[in-house]
Amino acid sequence: MYKAGSLSAAQAPAAASAAAPETEQRRRPHVPQRTCIGCRKKSDQAVLLRLARVSMEGVYAVRVDERRRVSGRGAWLHPDPACLRLAVKRSAFPRAFKGPAGITDVERWFKALENVPTGNGLETVQPESGSEI
Repeated sequence: MYKAGSLSAAQAPAAASAAAPETEQRRRPHVPQRTCIGCRKKSDQAVLLRLARVSMEGVYAVRVDERRRVSGRGAWLHPDPACLRLAVKRSAFPRAFKGPAGITDVERWFKALENVPTGNGLETVQPESGSEI
């Protein structure tokens, strides 16, 4: 006899076989995605630079949060000067931080990035265990 909410005899084998391929497939690990406030493209969180709004003597400023530990409102930006220019042009900083915020520290960080003598300087995720040496 058929009960509401139960599978009929005809549906039971189909339901069992439908579940099998899902368990056979390997699930990829979840990688957090964030949107760059400059170019508006989604990327892995590890690729983007986190910016945080901090209060300094009653004035809000945007700081580069290299360790991703600063509390408060954050935004994400590709570590590319072109994305910074787009974010400034689009007035993305006041919108992302819901109010006025100075970006001189961010501009200073990008200027220092240009002067890095070795490597590309675009690595934003720090090694966690120290065993990468």
